[in-house]
Amino acid sequence: MPDPGAGHLRRIGRVQLVLWPLGSLAWLLKGRNAALAFAAGGLASLAFWHLHAWAVGRMLTPSVRKRWFYGLLGFSKLALIALLLRGMMACLPGEALPLATGILLFVLAILVEAVRLVFHPEPGDAP
Repeated sequence: MPDPGAGHLRRIGRVQLVLWPLGSLAWLLKGRNAALAFAAGGLASLAFWHLHAWAVGRMLTPSVRKRWFYGLLGFSKLALIALLLRGMMACLPGEALPLATGILLFVLAILVEAVRLVFHPEPGDAP
């Protein structure tokens, strides 16, 4: 039986793919470096989201050891986000805001999916 949450994960990934170039174009108004920093952050956001979807998919197993392993792997992506932000802020301190908003692109995509679910609930969901 397919996982009912897999559709949500795919839609959130697709929303990120739409928001990524739109955000890059918006930051282009501030400058080329800002647009590049947002694009780099957006690419990292996409990579982190796909790592998250992969780890969560692997966690759904009866093996407790595998669940712990993939849970810790999924948790480690938070450390990767912090390291990426720290490294990029050291290299390009003036572009910290576009980079941070690019990395947090997955948060906006999750909010878009949540709003979509408010207006178009899944069949079988409680009202």
